[in-house]
Amino acid sequence: MPRVGSSRSGASRDGPGAWLLRRCLLCWLAPLAFLLLAPGLVHELRSNPPAEGEAQDLDTLGVVMGPLALLLGASLLGAAGASVCGRAGEWWLPGMQLLVQILIICYFLGLLPDVTGSAAAELSEQQAKASSDSQGLPRAVLRAGPSEQSELQPAAPAPPQLLPQPAAARRFLAPQRKAQITGRISVVLPCLNEPYARKTVQSFCDRTPQDVLEEILVVDDASQPPIEEKLHDIDAKCRMRVLRHKESLGLMIAKQTGGDAATGKYIGFYDCHVAPAPNWYKETIHLLEAKSRRLVVPMIADLDLDAWDEKPHGALTAKCYINFNADFWWYDDESDFIPVISGGLVATTRDWWAESGGFDPGMHGWGGENTDQSLRAWLCGGDVVRAKSSHVAHMWRTDSDSRTLSKYHLPHKTDNLARVAALWFGDFKEKFREGTLDPNIDVSAAKSRMEALQCKPFVYFLHRFRKIFVGGGMLPEKVFKIRSMRTQNCIMKAGSNFRMSPCSSASWFHLANMVPPNFPSLEELGVTRSGEKATEPEGQVTCGGHRAPSCAECPQGHGEEWCHMDCAWVFGNCIRRSTDSSQSQKPRLGEDFSGIRSWNTMECWDRLDPTGPIAYFCDLTGGNFNQQYVFDGTGRIRHHSGSCVDDAQGTTLKAVNDCNGAAQWEKIESFVPSETTTYKDAVQRHGLTEDLPDS
Repeated sequence: MPRVGSSRSGASRDGPGAWLLRRCLLCWLAPLAFLLLAPGLVHELRSNPPAEGEAQDLDTLGVVMGPLALLLGASLLGAAGASVCGRAGEWWLPGMQLLVQILIICYFLGLLPDVTGSAAAELSEQQAKASSDSQGLPRAVLRAGPSEQSELQPAAPAPPQLLPQPAAARRFLAPQRKAQITGRISVVLPCLNEPYARKTVQSFCDRTPQDVLEEILVVDDASQPPIEEKLHDIDAKCRMRVLRHKESLGLMIAKQTGGDAATGKYIGFYDCHVAPAPNWYKETIHLLEAKSRRLVVPMIADLDLDAWDEKPHGALTAKCYINFNADFWWYDDESDFIPVISGGLVATTRDWWAESGGFDPGMHGWGGENTDQSLRAWLCGGDVVRAKSSHVAHMWRTDSDSRTLSKYHLPHKTDNLARVAALWFGDFKEKFREGTLDPNIDVSAAKSRMEALQCKPFVYFLHRFRKIFVGGGMLPEKVFKIRSMRTQNCIMKAGSNFRMSPCSSASWFHLANMVPPNFPSLEELGVTRSGEKATEPEGQVTCGGHRAPSCAECPQGHGEEWCHMDCAWVFGNCIRRSTDSSQSQKPRLGEDFSGIRSWNTMECWDRLDPTGPIAYFCDLTGGNFNQQYVFDGTGRIRHHSGSCVDDAQGTTLKAVNDCNGAAQWEKIESFVPSETTTYKDAVQRHGLTEDLPDS
């Protein structure tokens, strides 16, 4: 008891007011002194508020909160120590505490010798030298693979060193400089009888800062009434200009007009029915800062017409590929590099626009400009990338919503896809529309520009994206017809379906689409390539809530619901889930492909209906379960659903659940197509190797 009483004796002698004052000084004097000596830290927080939808920058918060937290901790520890030791009434203890806090403040202010200064200075010199060796380009963060370093995502520039400072002072007192945008963007909107032009202009104006927006150029392709009548009261801060054609010349010429008139360091071309998201411009511009010869595509979202904003949780897309007819279609994978843009939404630098010439001057109407622009970049020293944090919502034209239908008819039209083939395809021209390319197409003006840019042959593009063209089956090893061993008839494509016909009039097919992860081997499905029944490894397996002697015995009539844990439900079979690290080396079903494609088209076998497969655009990544078809070792064509393709009586096909009774099929009249031999010859002739980037 005397001991406890003595712990409060100081407070009793000094009175409650003195005790409270001392506690306040212990807890707050040093932190307040820190803020008074370093007002620039508070200014940093106030002058750099977070952008809309962003949290306060953690580095900026750390500038102030780190030292404050340390000082407050020291204050509280001193107060607690005073109480525990019974020394609350002795002033030497808070004095010692205040001295420690003063040392901390001096260290952060750079007033004490810095033991790490020499090492930091040496590191700074090394970084400066590395920066000078990079030809003035910002360093890049690794995004897409070892071979693609320095192509994407520029790093923030280091703050300038005005005076030598200790490391702590540099860390906590130097302004925390964010990556600054070094130029402004011109937004080009080609419009023709577009009812949503005003909303599009306003959304770009509202969501692009004044120090980033150079101008909004609306190119009116002879709309009736003139589109300017809908835009006359747009706020001057939007910096909008309207350029009008006297007659409708088409999308490409409207874009060319806008691009040639743009004054910004960067030029963004966007459809006249889109809504950008907040901060849509940031990554786009940073990617263009890193490389001048570049096209940048935003993530294209679905537009909510009523809210005029991106649909929540909607699909995002950006990447396309082409076939040898210059048709394009969408796909997605992990790489940020894009073979072909879709067309309407893309940004570039004004330097590259002027150097490349924009579009083929002989193109009119709509379509083909996306492929021309993409090949011009890839084959003439540039690249095409996506900006994953830059979102622009787009209105898709659909027959089910009359609000989305186009309100114009284009009088000028050329075969733009044929112009793409004539200009860019080179040795592969004969593949365009099965050898029907008009040899008299005049692309001389565009070819002169191509020669001035020293563009490479088309095979460089195919090889750059061999993961798509070779790995996805676009350059097939064999093309064949599919014949029923039972009826001796073959499969023929008929519209969006397939039917049986005499083999003389049957369609040509080939294996296609990549093999997705966890795709089974023949042995895992219970058959071998010779057609014999494969044996499952011995031992009990856990199926989920029960165990069984083998995975095949797990379902017990319940199908996929009773096939889990050690087992997986694949192609209608419960098979042992592989844990073998060499799984990728096993023979795959479909000979390293997961689907069947109609030759010279964009369509693959899709959903297996009771009347047979339907045709739909290929998902060449292999991720669409509906498109997973394989020839097993017995000659049957199995679908991911577990059913097999059978030949019914007459000309129809059908799906059967019992594959044991399904028709057996064979590939006949196989040959190596010309595009594959041409590709292999060109790769060897130009010395292209497998260690080059492939995606």
